[in-house]
Amino acid sequence: MARILFLGIDYYHYSANICAAFERLGHDIDFRPMEDRGFASKSLKKFAPGAYRRRLDAYHDRVIEESAGRHYDVVLFIQVHEWRHEAVARLRALHRDAHFVLYNWDSLTTHDFTPWMRHFDSVATFDPDDAKALGITYLPLFAIPRFFAIDPARPREHDIYFVGSIGSMERFDALARLHAFCEDAGLKTRFHLLCSPVIRTMLLRRGRSLPGLTGSPIGFDGIVDLIETSRATFDFANHRQSGYTMRLIENMCAGCKIVTENPRILDEPFYREDRFLLVDGHDFSALPEFLARPVTSDLDVGAFHVDAWARTLIAGQKVLS
Repeated sequence: MARILFLGIDYYHYSANICAAFERLGHDIDFRPMEDRGFASKSLKKFAPGAYRRRLDAYHDRVIEESAGRHYDVVLFIQVHEWRHEAVARLRALHRDAHFVLYNWDSLTTHDFTPWMRHFDSVATFDPDDAKALGITYLPLFAIPRFFAIDPARPREHDIYFVGSIGSMERFDALARLHAFCEDAGLKTRFHLLCSPVIRTMLLRRGRSLPGLTGSPIGFDGIVDLIETSRATFDFANHRQSGYTMRLIENMCAGCKIVTENPRILDEPFYREDRFLLVDGHDFSALPEFLARPVTSDLDVGAFHVDAWARTLIAGQKVLS
């Protein structure tokens, strides 16, 4: 099996679960975070971008130096836009026999990774429109094992939940409409709305609020708890991307119903009327009937397990095209 150098964003529990997936497949893996996340780096990133850039470059140089003398069959990047071209080229020169793989779980409109593609043997993205435009592999996001082991016996205390950030008044207004509709329809909601001080101040000045506004992120256990105690989740369509959110994939694999604004869902082989509800223009009139309808359809979600994702990624094969 392969020996893998994995360079990626150290985001919540995902990097550790990706490493565990490769290990379950029989590979050896060394993980290095994409950036130094210590207090000094975080402070510089916020208050002194130039100094942070120098510190980040020095960190990448150390990662390259530490990899010297080690044999790798695969060098895997998840995101690469923070790396200098010269640094990626130097890493490639050190590991000439390795297969260099790039995976992007942001769209081109968020981070344009095309200038870095020349450094890689294979490139994949979670965004199908980007994949089609660039002629690269479309590989959707994944769910980790915990979402395949949700307790179905727990009482469903909430009809619909939402976890996310309030980055704009447009999103706040959409959630306010959902909350108002649910109150009128007698449906129970549970929101965890991460809100910046700037947006919080704006809302206070306008005399507006919603249950669940907070300045603290929710932990992984909190997300699992909401899935296990809710009938459905609301998935915002991000119009800057065509790829499915991690929220949609995880809830689908957990067996939680999904209310989404993404019309692509209707054309998917995994679409089931008793599991997905497409809303258009924040018209939630079909929500009560959708929530009351029992789930009777079968759905094989094995293709979205992180192990299947990892296997496909280093094999360079297209799936779910």
